[in-house]
Amino acid sequence: MRAWIWTVLLWLPVLALSPEAEALLKDARALAEQARQTYEAHFPDKPLWAEAIAKAEKARELEPESAEVWRTLAEIYTATGWWSRAEKAWERYLALSDESDPAPLAEALRALGFLAYQRGDVKASMEYFQQALVLEPENEEALAWLGRIYLELGDGVQAAEYWRLAAKVNPSPRNTYFAEQAEKMARYGPEAVKAFYQGYAAWEAKDYATAADRFQAAVGLAPGWSEAHRWLARVLMEAGQPAKAIPHWQKVIELEGSAPDAEHFLKLAREAAGVGVSAADAFFKGVAAYEAGRLDEAERWFTKATEADPSYAKAWRWLGRVRYERGQYEAAVQAYEKAVELNPDDSSARYFLRLARQAVGE
Repeated sequence: MRAWIWTVLLWLPVLALSPEAEALLKDARALAEQARQTYEAHFPDKPLWAEAIAKAEKARELEPESAEVWRTLAEIYTATGWWSRAEKAWERYLALSDESDPAPLAEALRALGFLAYQRGDVKASMEYFQQALVLEPENEEALAWLGRIYLELGDGVQAAEYWRLAAKVNPSPRNTYFAEQAEKMARYGPEAVKAFYQGYAAWEAKDYATAADRFQAAVGLAPGWSEAHRWLARVLMEAGQPAKAIPHWQKVIELEGSAPDAEHFLKLAREAAGVGVSAADAFFKGVAAYEAGRLDEAERWFTKATEADPSYAKAWRWLGRVRYERGQYEAAVQAYEKAVELNPDDSSARYFLRLARQAVGE
């Protein structure tokens, strides 16, 4: 709740009201301020809020044409999240006053749009968000919600329009991404688009099984859609199924020609198919740190890789290598011994094990 509004509202003079209505409205404002200070969560059934509403509604019955009565009601209903009443109260207040700021009414309409979406009434949700845009044409929230809903309906053309407008208002990574992708999505048909966005929504909710199913449906409907393959591969990696991700990373590279991210993750997926994603990811980070000369960091990553998969022979060998180069010969011996134990055919590990043992005088 905007505290400054309540401060103004609390001391706002009550003009041209009957004595009874004036007293009721002042009481309602005082109760609302007390409720705001008393409760952490604000709901209309909380005793102080309920009493404030009752007082303000009684004042409305006495003075139905008073702008300030309607403003008080509108603020109370906004504060308590009673959005259907807040919308009507703000509309009436704007009609009766000289106020021209539509923001509070637009806020109520967006809240009603979200509530309609939650209960599955997509038509009503879109109508509320569109009404909110009439009042605030550059509101990012309403634009993004309409872009999202059109994606879920499989209408890539309309989705692209709203995401472009949202990106114009705020070129955030999310808005920019969907503005670019929605235009591409329009080429692949409504069912593929719908499946893709359902996959994205499931991924946001960390429901990887549903996300993989929906992205799989998208690539089935649009086999040439590289972004759908990319997201399916990504979700499979996050779900701990790197082997299944491999053909989709390969498809991204095939479709896009040059795809550095896909090339990196294809390499990671192939490694992870044997040792798991966590171990492989830590291993590659260790290699990157080693190549950059950050031996302390490299040792930490290789240690994490061996912890994630104690049978990861290659990670043990690299851990031995880093320890040897740091002069930690006894620790290097332990790591190389483990690497040789796990892979007796690793001639490099056997050779450096001998050197490490010589360094400690064995």
